Amino acid sequence: MLATQITLLVYGALLLVGGAIGYSKGKSSKSLIGGLVGAALSGVSYGLLGVDPRWGLGLGLGTTVLGSIVFALRYRKTRTLMPAGLMFILSLGAAVLLGLSFGAA
Repeated sequence: MLATQITLLVYGALLLVGGAIGYSKGKSSKSLIGGLVGAALSGVSYGLLGVDPRWGLGLGLGTTVLGSIVFALRYRKTRTLMPAGLMFILSLGAAVLLGLSFGAA
């Protein structure tokens, strides 16, 4: 469960920081809103792990899968490794780790 908690916290922090950077560099309100929403969902998932691990894992898995889709589409559009490609890889990795945890729960 510790790996799941760390995954959710790190993923949420990356989304939050990435959204803030996207807003500060490109004045992209979509990046800021997406980062805030993704970080909030990861935080709620983390909180739910203590109450009901299956709900926490399910929400976290859904968040990372959605992130994988969004960043894959952005990478396809921009063909840039930073940030879309890297975040796609990280989102996919987080989704796999949470999916394995969900199956074991």
